[in-house]
Amino acid sequence: MNTDHRRTRIGNRVTIYTRGRKKTYVADFWQDNVHRRISLKTPNMKIAIERATRLAAELDQGSYHRPPADVTTQQAVDDYLAHLRTENRARKTLTKYTGVLNAFVVFLTQLRITRLAKVGARHFDQYRALRAATRHRKTVYVESVVLKQLFRWAKSRRYLTDNPLADIKLGKPVAEPKGGPSLDQVNQLLGAADERLRSQLAVLAYTGMRSGELQRLRPEDVDLGAGWIHIVSRAGAETKTRTSRKVPIHDRLRPILSAVSNKKRDWLFQSAPSDKYPTGGRPMNTKRLNDCFTRLLKSLGLPAGRKDGFVIHSLRHFFETFTVNAGIPQRVIDTWLGHRSDKSMAAVYYRLADAESQAFMKKVPFGTGLAGADDTRREVEK
Repeated sequence: MNTDHRRTRIGNRVTIYTRGRKKTYVADFWQDNVHRRISLKTPNMKIAIERATRLAAELDQGSYHRPPADVTTQQAVDDYLAHLRTENRARKTLTKYTGVLNAFVVFLTQLRITRLAKVGARHFDQYRALRAATRHRKTVYVESVVLKQLFRWAKSRRYLTDNPLADIKLGKPVAEPKGGPSLDQVNQLLGAADERLRSQLAVLAYTGMRSGELQRLRPEDVDLGAGWIHIVSRAGAETKTRTSRKVPIHDRLRPILSAVSNKKRDWLFQSAPSDKYPTGGRPMNTKRLNDCFTRLLKSLGLPAGRKDGFVIHSLRHFFETFTVNAGIPQRVIDTWLGHRSDKSMAAVYYRLADAESQAFMKKVPFGTGLAGADDTRREVEK
């Protein structure tokens, strides 16, 4: 590496020097008989030398590809989303990523930045600060992870010479305990809900399934004879983990399911007829379910809302908390809930036999009847 007052030679083919008012380093070299000059995007000589050294190695190996200068941020986002679809990512994941990435493109457009190569770490920091003003810190963290994935992918596809976010470390927010309602509060909710809402809430509370999984249940998924409710991952209606599972039907839930599963329809719980769909037959709307649940909470004087109270997902928290406190092994509960985050070998080796699963569910003291005080016969009569 030879150095003069203005230029620094890196290897046999690359020369670096500063340009412009900000003294940003650029790399000057020849490739395929074409003279090229690219920005190293740093005024720091040490970092510039590191990047130029990698560039020189790629040139020697013949693996260097100059990123297209005209790649826009929107094009990169569109290509990345197409890649995720090819990887068969879940529909909800694609929806979330689309919203996060397009919002970032809008932000950059307001700054008159349309080219991917013009995006720097400071723009990322500005966007995070803007989001933090109106969003929960966990939301900002998740969105930041998505953006870092975009730039890492863009670098791997040679859309960028260097990833401007590669060295940014994100502090993951400490998980806040989110306990669900107590059994007494669940009993209050079931006792005050109308028949349609009561059935939906009971299934969520006594199986721990997600509201999206409840939405996609079909009558044939309920096997009252064998005592199972099957949560099936179907093409176009996948579960979050893209796997199917089954949960034993608790004695308290059996009469409720008996009343709804014997009806001939496409979905176990369907939306009521509306102006748009006068004949009905549509899957229940999870947002409307959450709104009804929130109104019910408020009518009973119970805390409502994501910030300081309960939402429909809180019934899943209730199921886990109550079953853990009832002494059910965590591995069993994770199997019922469909949790897949455990990376230990125990998660690979453990298998829950059907007979043991049923036996464990019988030990959960949810009680009997509609609201704990009513008996099973009264529920069937309804």
